[in-house]
Amino acid sequence: MHSVQHIAKEIVAREGGYVNDPDDPGGATKFGVTIHTMRRLGLDLDRDGDVDTQDVRKLTREDAVEIFIQHYFVKPQIDLLPAELQASVFDMYV
Repeated sequence: MHSVQHIAKEIVAREGGYVNDPDDPGGATKFGVTIHTMRRLGLDLDRDGDVDTQDVRKLTREDAVEIFIQHYFVKPQIDLLPAELQASVFDMYV
C-alpha cells in the first residue's frame, strides 16, 4: 500500500493548477483545494486580512498535500480504518 503522503501527492498532481471557472460552484481552486476550504481554514497566504483568489494562486503543491493529509485524512480519522480501505476512502473523501 502507498503511504498517505504518496496518495496525497497523486491527488494534487491529478487535480492540476489554478482554475476559476464561473460555472463551477467550487470557485477558485488550485491543486484541488477550493477557496471555500481555504476560507474555512483561514489560509490568508498573502497576509492581507482576507482569503481571496490571490491566496488560492499562492497555494503550493506542498500546502495542498498538507491540507489533504491533515484535513481529509487525519481529522476525519481515515487513518483509523483498516489499512486496505484507507487509500480508497481518502481519495473519495477528497
